[in-house]
Amino acid sequence: MGMLNKRAMRLVRELMEAPDYFNVQVIGLSNGATIIDMGSGVQGSWRAAEYFTRITLGDLCSFGYGTWPHDKTTTFASVQLAVERPLIACLASQIAGWQLGEGEFATIGSGPARAVAAVEGDPYMEMTPYRESADEVVLCVQDSRPPTPEMAAAVAGSCGVGPEDVYLLLAPAACLVGSVQVSARILEQVCHKMFENGFDVAKVTNCRGSAPVAPIVKDEVKAMGRINDALLYGSETEFWVDAADGEIKEIVGKLTSLDSSPQYGTPFEEIFEAAGCDFFHIDHQVHSIGRIRMHNVRTGTSFAAGEYHHELIGRSFLS
Repeated sequence: MGMLNKRAMRLVRELMEAPDYFNVQVIGLSNGATIIDMGSGVQGSWRAAEYFTRITLGDLCSFGYGTWPHDKTTTFASVQLAVERPLIACLASQIAGWQLGEGEFATIGSGPARAVAAVEGDPYMEMTPYRESADEVVLCVQDSRPPTPEMAAAVAGSCGVGPEDVYLLLAPAACLVGSVQVSARILEQVCHKMFENGFDVAKVTNCRGSAPVAPIVKDEVKAMGRINDALLYGSETEFWVDAADGEIKEIVGKLTSLDSSPQYGTPFEEIFEAAGCDFFHIDHQVHSIGRIRMHNVRTGTSFAAGEYHHELIGRSFLS
């Protein structure tokens, strides 16, 4: 079995062995596929959110929780993430690129099964050479609707396994697990923008980042806005790269929302609704992070760009 799916399946089995502890529900589909509901019909938990995130990355990460200071009186929980192999963990696994539906709130898959299927419509698989085969595959979906047997069969067919070897993790935007796992996409956001702007992600030796965890709201559109605002306006990242100083200076200003998003300062809820609630109709340049610092391990020089947008985070999270 490939590395990503093998490592992810260890965590999947822990979830299945103790669903009450994680506050999740294991559901068997009619064709033998397995759903683990982590926030749709159940509440989920902080521990479940950690496992969902680690599984999206094939468990090639270090994960933790912290505090994000908003102002003198308000703080929010935060996600802390570190990755050493972003070409594999972020681009071949975590980033959500496998479209499993059409139109409003189209289901998009992320996680280790992407490295097996490498479907033609997944644009991010072009950014990494990593591929694997596996006997069991894990795909994570951010959706309020449970996956169907037909969806599981489609995943199985693309991965060359039987439906009984497909494991689908479910978490909508409007739940704790959904909020945490989106905030943990800080590093993937940088990696795909590096690639799109001509910087070789293989030159990244280490990276880490953090982002606030958006307060939960039981409204899928509003929740979608909050969790993406956390990335666009509240995240910060740190990358160590082995490159020429000129390369870093050229790229660093193209990676943050402030410097690259054509809709900087617009709440994501408005951007999402204007795109018909379809992620694939959103300008790709919108998907960015708040702040970045890049260290050159070759020369010792550091470069920085971006900012926190505290005022927008306050409007998004507190009203």
